[in-house]
Amino acid sequence: MKIDKGLTEKAFKNRFGTKEQCLAYLHDQKWSDGYHCRKCRHITFCKGKQDFSKRCTACGYDESATAHTLFHKLKFGIDIAFAMVYEIVTNKKGANSIELAQRFGVRQTTAWLFRRKVQQAMSSSKKFPLVDQVHVDEFEIGTPQEGEQGRSHSDKKVRVVIAIEYREGNAGRGYAQIIKDYSAESLDPIFKDHINKKAAVVTDGWSGYKPIKKLYKNMRSQLSNKGENFTMLHLQIRNLKNWLRGTHSYCDKRLLNDYLNEYFFRFNRRNFRETILDKLLERMVEAKPKSYSQIICTAT
Repeated sequence: MKIDKGLTEKAFKNRFGTKEQCLAYLHDQKWSDGYHCRKCRHITFCKGKQDFSKRCTACGYDESATAHTLFHKLKFGIDIAFAMVYEIVTNKKGANSIELAQRFGVRQTTAWLFRRKVQQAMSSSKKFPLVDQVHVDEFEIGTPQEGEQGRSHSDKKVRVVIAIEYREGNAGRGYAQIIKDYSAESLDPIFKDHINKKAAVVTDGWSGYKPIKKLYKNMRSQLSNKGENFTMLHLQIRNLKNWLRGTHSYCDKRLLNDYLNEYFFRFNRRNFRETILDKLLERMVEAKPKSYSQIICTAT
């Protein structure tokens, strides 16, 4: 996956090279719409105990710039956290937790947990459904099993459905989701979450798509012919699999949806590298903080 040049490492360091710069950004982003105390909703404040924190003048509640964000209770400096986010979102191949731990001098489990928080901020807002012509197909992630071909039911494989816009021979935006099986019930969510009902959807001849045609009047079926009729779509599937194998080597299937979210967050903004970091940082400020146990419990 190519990400065009735009936000250079030098530009990043000039903007977020110190803890003060990072905290100032969080302060301005967090309270961009004005201050309201989380305890009593009072709107006046004074300087808090820490730099860039605010203390409510009514109830005395002191809130830091990192509180109630995904940067809450970090085990390393905020400048390191910003540098990790930059590495994850702008590196052409992404970055796994082992690489992050080695580069930034933290424990691998610490880097893994923070990376999971970043991934959760990358989940789709579902506000921008795919339009125009959209190709949909399913594939499997996992080691091929002897005697199993096509849409197998092996527990050692993870089934995924993918939808990609087709724009004048090139890929537009895309999304993917884990599915339990190949039934219409399992395939339906990606349509509801990510595809405009007026889109010209193209699928292969699989019967699981037939019930969905009732809501998607412009849907049509086309024989796959071993992928030859869906060249662009299968290229994106190969790219996704290569990224998973090359960057992460192994991915727990309970967490795979988050890796799919990460891939397509980056993929859908591959031509907007200048703003991709800001978009992710904004989401991390707006998201609620989660503990290790909460992150594991939300794994699917």
